[in-house]
Amino acid sequence: MTVGKVRVRAGFVLLVAALVYLDEGYLLWMVVGSAVMHELGHYIPLKIFGGKVLLLELSGGGLTMEHDAREKLGYGKELASVVMGPILSIGFALLFSLLNDMMLWQIAGICLTHGIFNLLPMSGLDGGRALEIILAMRGSAAPQSAVRVTTAVCGAILGGFCVLLAVLYHNPSLLLALLYLLALRKRKAVTA
Repeated sequence: MTVGKVRVRAGFVLLVAALVYLDEGYLLWMVVGSAVMHELGHYIPLKIFGGKVLLLELSGGGLTMEHDAREKLGYGKELASVVMGPILSIGFALLFSLLNDMMLWQIAGICLTHGIFNLLPMSGLDGGRALEIILAMRGSAAPQSAVRVTTAVCGAILGGFCVLLAVLYHNPSLLLALLYLLALRKRKAVTA
């Protein structure tokens, strides 16, 4: 369903319904708050530089913002708007960690994880887009190919780590989440 510049996918509705049903510690709202702060980190510089948000999509894999930054702003300003999402997430994590409140410490952990994870040089994440922009700025002939390689390497490392945790703790949750995200990214790359 699309309303204005916001598209809501069925996977998002199902994920939210499941999390609301299962969430007893208000974790869902902390994750949503972290995602909103992260996206504000992209949105604020984008608007300052004169860019325009074309679409905000809510899916089972999270929030994504499509914008016209590359055509309007050039590589430098687009790079700034890409990296400000993780920077703002990490900044909020540091700020919340200084306050003496258990709930804010939980939000700090979520923000820190969100910011660092998004810096991974993988396709579909801010780190992958930043790497692509940097390589294009340096005149690389195939920045997307380099990002595909770093995506495969990071995916293999994350997959190995998730398998190790699944074996050690008899809980495949992180492995299933990783496989879901990778499948979602692959499907998105095919349909885009």
